[in-house]
Amino acid sequence: MAAKLISAGNFRWLFAETLVIVLGVLIALGLNDYWTDRQDRLLAIDYIQRIEYEVNGDLQNLQNSFRPRLRAKREALEAILPVVRGRAPVPEDLNDFLLNVSRGGIFGGTLATLANNTTFEELRATGNLRLIRDPDLRIAIVRYYADGEYQINRLRGRFTDYVSFVLSVIPGELRDDMDLDAINEFGVEFAMQRLLSEEFRRLANEEYNKMLFMENFDWQSPAESLLGQLGAYRLKLEGS
Repeated sequence: MAAKLISAGNFRWLFAETLVIVLGVLIALGLNDYWTDRQDRLLAIDYIQRIEYEVNGDLQNLQNSFRPRLRAKREALEAILPVVRGRAPVPEDLNDFLLNVSRGGIFGGTLATLANNTTFEELRATGNLRLIRDPDLRIAIVRYYADGEYQINRLRGRFTDYVSFVLSVIPGELRDDMDLDAINEFGVEFAMQRLLSEEFRRLANEEYNKMLFMENFDWQSPAESLLGQLGAYRLKLEGS
């Protein structure tokens, strides 16, 4: 009878000890999950803030650089095209005409993506895109950068030899510092002969069409839409 009582006591002690161990493990796991979730949330907030900063930078670049330069390109090409197409006489002010020829080549070289994708590339490389748990926002982020790259690739397919041609006619060091002496020095008759050729007419038309294509790009709406989603999600994370 005593042996049975001892066995029952030992069993209760063993059960209590096991229960304490199990509860300790569960508490430890719960605390670990809590801290892991908290660290993931803080990291997600940091990523969101960085993307917001970069997208805002994209919008500033669009407003302060891309659009003004594109507008200058349009004005320059529209000033020279009537002459190049033979619909207007060669202007007396060759200085202004040749400057517009040069400015028509704005965005004529390699064009990098207009979207700063530094943080996005980090998210993809590390697999941390998973930290953004809103599936709609993840899709919006991926689409923003994918669409931007798609548009840039389409534009790259429209690059012409306009700039190369102009550099063969007007030395690069004179393009922003043109005056009558400089014009005479590099041979204005040769330059005008080349600029009124069928080859340059074709290139100028292609460059103008590229400019129209660029004007139809819409980076602003996608950027503003993504910023709205990013801001809402960040506030949600900061409040949780």
